[in-house]
Amino acid sequence: MSVDAAYLRKFRCFENLSEEQREAVAKLAKAECFYPKYTFYEENAPGEHLYMLVTGEAEILYSIGEDSPARVDRMGAGEMIGCSTLVPPYKHTSTARSLTKIDVLEIDAKALRELMSEDCSLGFSIQQYIMKFLMDQIINFRLEA
Repeated sequence: MSVDAAYLRKFRCFENLSEEQREAVAKLAKAECFYPKYTFYEENAPGEHLYMLVTGEAEILYSIGEDSPARVDRMGAGEMIGCSTLVPPYKHTSTARSLTKIDVLEIDAKALRELMSEDCSLGFSIQQYIMKFLMDQIINFRLEA
């Protein structure tokens, strides 16, 4: 079941879209609830869903050498996890797991990629957001090092 398009305005990723564009994205999304320690996806798995966090916290883990995956970030309400599903080769570059009870909007990544191809202004807006998001992540990692 899709979500109300007006709800997508809460997420910076979709704030610059028109109502019609938000409606198209909303048709690809469904509301889900998960409990602590739920694994959304694992590193190197095909990217099937993009997640917009409504409530709760998730952790992002990376494999570093032969050690267990290391936590590199925590994500909270209003943030996105799984943006690598929109970037070729459409595989997850990390593992994401819930730390708390968490509510998300789960978006079909393949359908969103198709929509982004069909509607170039929608695609451009989402890609711009993702590029800024990733650049901010890189800067934050540098500042923490």
